[in-house]
Amino acid sequence: MESKKLIIGYWNIRGLVRHVEYVLEYCGADYETKLYELGDGPDFSKKVWFDEKFNLGLEFPNLPYVIDGDFTLTETVPVMFYIAEKYKPELNGETAKEKGKVKMLMAILHGLKWDLTMHCYRSDDANEGLKLSFEGLENISKCLGDKDFFLGDKLSLPDLYIAELIALIKAFDTENTLAENYPNIDALHKRVDELPEIKAFLESDRCRDFKFNNKSAKLFPS
Repeated sequence: MESKKLIIGYWNIRGLVRHVEYVLEYCGADYETKLYELGDGPDFSKKVWFDEKFNLGLEFPNLPYVIDGDFTLTETVPVMFYIAEKYKPELNGETAKEKGKVKMLMAILHGLKWDLTMHCYRSDDANEGLKLSFEGLENISKCLGDKDFFLGDKLSLPDLYIAELIALIKAFDTENTLAENYPNIDALHKRVDELPEIKAFLESDRCRDFKFNNKSAKLFPS
């Protein structure tokens, strides 16, 4: 019998999958996670993933992936859009303007997350990571303004995305300066994490105590 659960595949780290999990949990989706473990250094073998990579029916094999019956999808942001569209399409915006803004914000936020993640693999300088973070947050903070959420009083996909992004930024921020510099962003992070669905996830054993990055990273490795 075909599984009705969504299957999510990713490394056994927070990485990009925690963003996806926020959407899954908020939507109440039935899912299971297939985890892959990077080999130890100095080689950091990806064999465990490569052994399956081209045998899963993925059109563009990559991590994270989602398998939904006979449908497969890769790339973090499209996966998040798909899950939202399947369960709670209002997260993707309800008007043409809202949908456009959600897509713009997701591209901006994902670009910042990627830049910060790459910094973690290239450098062990957390202060430089925080500097890059705050530079990236400047326009994001202006966009949020004094609203509860990016679309005003209603939650959308970028609100769920930014929560995990801010968690990474707070790891750089050893002196807890985020709230002083970007109080609206800090408040949004707390607001999202206090949503009943997200709070329940964060307090459950489904929220695995993983590090942000893989073993080969210079900052926050597994």
